Amino acid sequence: MTDPNYTAMLLVIDRSGSMTGIRDDMVGGLTTMLAEQAAEPGMLTVDIVTFDTEIETQCSLADPKSVTISLEPRGATALFDAIGQSVTGFGRVLAALPEHARPETVQVVVVTDGDENSSREFGLDAVRALVTRQKEQYSWDFMFLGANQDAVLSGERLGFDAGSSMTFMASTDAVSNMSASMGRYVKDVRGKTKRMFDEEERYSAMMPEPEVTVRPAETSPKPARGKKVEKP
Repeated sequence: MTDPNYTAMLLVIDRSGSMTGIRDDMVGGLTTMLAEQAAEPGMLTVDIVTFDTEIETQCSLADPKSVTISLEPRGATALFDAIGQSVTGFGRVLAALPEHARPETVQVVVVTDGDENSSREFGLDAVRALVTRQKEQYSWDFMFLGANQDAVLSGERLGFDAGSSMTFMASTDAVSNMSASMGRYVKDVRGKTKRMFDEEERYSAMMPEPEVTVRPAETSPKPARGKKVEKP
């Protein structure tokens, strides 16, 4: 029997070159989310995988209180390979645990700001089959968060539920709101409640950067011209 109080989370985070503009916002939002989850009841471990053309595991079965997220944007977007390799590896790690020490709840979160463009090992069909198998056979929960795309459509193509997929704007406020929504979602899943993003959360994740109003430079008024006095 698995541990009903244990949740294992896998974070798969895009670090491709296009993430440069929201790097700090993303690191801050995810760090806050993990700190809040660490304060919730129950046991939580986190695996963090970052990817561009290459895929790197930053930590495995780590205490969220001790995790430092590092994102150094570069390269292209090997999204399919990142999902395929990380989910497969995560499954092996969990399967190696004694049954009583395995988590009853498994949460996978994928965050990207672009479409697949450089995978070599996994294709779309293989990723979808893998995600579907983990959902149906092992009750894993999958969340897909994407910018610069229709994330609901992209998530569904990959096997993610539409209600668990959300588009976000690549802006400071939107990333902050998206991270907060992610935290609420994970909290509900840890509480054994199947979650879907609501319309308010979807709207708040699309907040653009506030417009900066540029006022025209002030100029000194020209002196009024006096009337010409004609001589008699």
